[in-house]
Amino acid sequence: NVELVNATLTNLYLLEEISSLQLPPWFFGLAALIGIGGALSGALLPALDMSRRDTRSLLATFTLHEKIGSMAMPLFAVGSGVLVVSALWFVVWGTQWQHAGFVLGIALLVGLPLLTPWVIQQVCGRFRARDFGLAYSLKGLGVRLQTTSFAVASLAIAVSMLIGITLMIGSFRETLQVWVGTSIRADIYIASKSWRGRGSAGVLDSELVRALERHDGVIAVDRLRGFLAYSGEQRIGLAGVVMGLPGGEVRFPLLEGEVKEAFRKVREEGAVFVGETLARNSNIWVGDELPIHTPSGEVRFPVAGVYYDYSTEGGAGVMDLGTMEAHFGPGELNSIALYLDPKRDAEVVVDELKARFPDAPLQIRSNRRLRDEISRIFEQTFAVTRLLQVMSLLIAVCGITLMLLVLAREQVSELALYRALGARRRQIFGVFVGKGLGMGVLGLVMGLGGGIALAAVLIFVINRAYFGWTIQVYWPWASMIQQGTTILGAAV
Repeated sequence: NVELVNATLTNLYLLEEISSLQLPPWFFGLAALIGIGGALSGALLPALDMSRRDTRSLLATFTLHEKIGSMAMPLFAVGSGVLVVSALWFVVWGTQWQHAGFVLGIALLVGLPLLTPWVIQQVCGRFRARDFGLAYSLKGLGVRLQTTSFAVASLAIAVSMLIGITLMIGSFRETLQVWVGTSIRADIYIASKSWRGRGSAGVLDSELVRALERHDGVIAVDRLRGFLAYSGEQRIGLAGVVMGLPGGEVRFPLLEGEVKEAFRKVREEGAVFVGETLARNSNIWVGDELPIHTPSGEVRFPVAGVYYDYSTEGGAGVMDLGTMEAHFGPGELNSIALYLDPKRDAEVVVDELKARFPDAPLQIRSNRRLRDEISRIFEQTFAVTRLLQVMSLLIAVCGITLMLLVLAREQVSELALYRALGARRRQIFGVFVGKGLGMGVLGLVMGLGGGIALAAVLIFVINRAYFGWTIQVYWPWASMIQQGTTILGAAV
């Protein structure tokens, strides 16, 4: 996986490639501690339980099934209590704590397995076995809770992680595509190669800008001037754009604020828009003021609207270009956007501009190419996360196989009795296929519920606390169906 992770990090964060996989000596010690320590910890309770049994209970193995069955309801109550108490804690105290989302996630992963025995007992107990077939297989799952509950719970956890990550990434991808389609409206975008949109110093020469504006087919121009500024002790991105551009309102989809009135205030009254990240981090909303240090001192700009923003990490503010010049003085532009005559093809005009200004250090991209680049960066960003999806899927597949092998070995004497009473090989085969299918369906259903809850924690709690972004929920049905089909196929 080094190559995949390296592609993400070097394209987005690092200047040098990761040349090799570094494994420090302490890492092997940690692996041994986790492996051996986990094995000993897991063996402790069963060892204590079996060593304290009397001879009669050891001879009557069915008492173990009865014990697990009697504990199903208390475990369900404990699991439900964990989920309810964690939710109440979050509502009352946890909303102001940045790490509260992780508490909810851990509570979900603890509570879900505790619900499993009771769910299996209730679902499988409703089947009536009239023959040696599927109903008998499902009935057997409810009888052997000491094995099947662990298998279904493990599968449910793996599916929860898989569905939660898939739903979060799918929702973020669709949200970003909608935002890009709304905010990137011009036909061509031109910037200095040294300007990366985060306040870097790359600027466009004034004569060059005028030449670009007069190019054949250009009917309107959007100008952007951006730099880093200070709001109190916080450094933010500050941008000035032409707010009076016809139809320009759609460039800033608002989370809060009435569109027409908000844009009027920004154009005419010197108000500003703030990005959602800045609004959440600084608790500045419509009606508040954004303090910004200017060459003449601190100025408090009224906030007319809060816009959806997925392009900055620390937060940003936007004002009219005229307002920026009035408070910060004239300055060079960092980028411009060209709106073309509908009869002109954007790709053709891009080629014309590149041929016309071959020596100018410009990034000239059409609307389509800019969108493609954003999509490429998004996919690179989540390449690491997709490794977690693959690992969750492998855990689910291997877990089902292992548990069915254990279940089969436990039932050797029972199977011998079935064969002695006349059961055919295909009937034995069908019983175990039915068990695998039953565990797969139960694990999928419980994992789907857990995955939706986990995705809600990721999208509405953790994401907002750490990034300040609003992600709309979209259902990536194709991916989810494909993953569910794979897990069911593995179970069978």
